[in-house]
Amino acid sequence: MTDQTPLTIPTDGVVFAWGMTSSGEQREIKLEDIGQVIAEQTLSVWLHLNLSNTHVQRWLEKTSLVPDRVVELIKEGVTRSRLEKVERFEDCLVMVMNDFQHEFGSDDLSAPLGTLWAILTPHLMISLRQKPLHTTDTLRSELRTGQLKPTSSVELFHELIDSRAEFLRSILFQLSEQMDDLEETLLKGFELPEHETLRRIRIQCSRLRRQFAPELVALHRLQKHLPNWYSSHDKAKLIDDQDLLSFLVQDINHLYDRAKILQDEHAARMAESNARNLQVLSVMTVIFMPMTLITGIMGMNMEDLPGLKESFLIVMILMGLSGSLVFGILKYRKII
Repeated sequence: MTDQTPLTIPTDGVVFAWGMTSSGEQREIKLEDIGQVIAEQTLSVWLHLNLSNTHVQRWLEKTSLVPDRVVELIKEGVTRSRLEKVERFEDCLVMVMNDFQHEFGSDDLSAPLGTLWAILTPHLMISLRQKPLHTTDTLRSELRTGQLKPTSSVELFHELIDSRAEFLRSILFQLSEQMDDLEETLLKGFELPEHETLRRIRIQCSRLRRQFAPELVALHRLQKHLPNWYSSHDKAKLIDDQDLLSFLVQDINHLYDRAKILQDEHAARMAESNARNLQVLSVMTVIFMPMTLITGIMGMNMEDLPGLKESFLIVMILMGLSGSLVFGILKYRKII
């Protein structure tokens, strides 16, 4: 087993390591050089770790790079979004964010949510996840292809927020298109192809709102307690992130309300259709009831029943009494 001193990164648990400078120099850091680069602080570094790796879990308990607060959050299994400042640890930021997992064979709408833990300082961002996440994988790919060229870990953090927001926007766009098709179908008077679709949209919107609305509150609170090293440009970028997330959360609420209204309208139309069918059935019952009553009464053969020969009047009286008794019981229990 590798000796895991506080600055010795468990390389088998490293998903990705990227270095950047203020002059725009970018490069992927080799696994064997990660500890030295972080110690020398010659580059701003993004270190992405696999939290399901046992070596990483042991390293977290020993290293001086990760605040005890983060280790506590991970051990407690905290998944609710939060952003807070740890003043005793070089005024760093601790983040717990929700992201979409990568799962084989699942589309964007059915992708489950995972948790991303992160620690941000002016020259280092350490992120941890248990399963592959869409945003971090996308960010890693864009860095390798040169689509992104951040100059600091803080700028990289904002790129991560933007990348996740864009993916969330694409999911909301798909949900909105589904809603448009369903509304058009209902307005034309046709039956919805699948009633469960509306229910799934409402559940999806409810899940997204439950996960991302607290993050909006966390961003708002963070603006009042920003670290000293946060520049005016970074503050403006944080406000932009908050505005974008606020817009997306409002869009989620709007989609949820649309799905609820459309589901209620569909249920009302179904109830109206059932009422019409019951009315037709009631009319048919009323039409055939006299015929059924007459044929039933006239079809009784008293001659073959012992003790009831020539007792037609008695049978009719018993039928009337039994009917009145049932009507009285229903009336007493306020059923009719």
